Amino acid sequence: MKDNLSPLEIDALTEIFNIGIGRAANALNKMVSQPVDLTIPKVEIVSNKIAKSKLKFTSDTEISAVIQRFEGDFKGQALLMFSKESGLQLVSTLLGNKFPPEALSDLEQDSLVEIGNVILNACFGTVINFLKSSIKIEMPEFIQGDINKVYVYSSENDWSLYIKVKFTLPDDNIEGFISFIMDITSLEIFQESVRKFVFGITKNNKA
Repeated sequence: MKDNLSPLEIDALTEIFNIGIGRAANALNKMVSQPVDLTIPKVEIVSNKIAKSKLKFTSDTEISAVIQRFEGDFKGQALLMFSKESGLQLVSTLLGNKFPPEALSDLEQDSLVEIGNVILNACFGTVINFLKSSIKIEMPEFIQGDINKVYVYSSENDWSLYIKVKFTLPDDNIEGFISFIMDITSLEIFQESVRKFVFGITKNNKA
């Protein structure tokens, strides 16, 4: 793989994703009765092996996830992941705590797919727009299981954009994770798009 992005390029990428996640928060605010604040502290590009270890899920943690596959200028899959408990807590809070705990499991899948669709599409749309890339996104799918069932990739040599997302709600702080898994070729194309974007900004600022 080519050299990793520079600190300036990582900062620019983080800012792009924060714009996307801000748009997702606005969309979620319109869907639910409570204000939702989403923040991304930092975007990291790491190997899948390292990304998997950063998720902090033990081998017996039940994970609820939404997956969307994408292809075009670069291809791969996007995952939005929560522990099952955090996923249920998020669904309960966003639904206004209107349902008993035993009913939440039935609602979790559809609700998390809708949440994942909003968040991942907002991120994708913003990144694609800024980087002027062409990407086709498939419909989101819900998956539940342990880390080895949920976080699947073809090779540990493939790479991930690893993103920790903080959901700040009036009475809760919930942590989720986003990972964009790409093979080396797709990642290099993505990195080059980021470099061109940053170069264009710095060139315009100097003009």
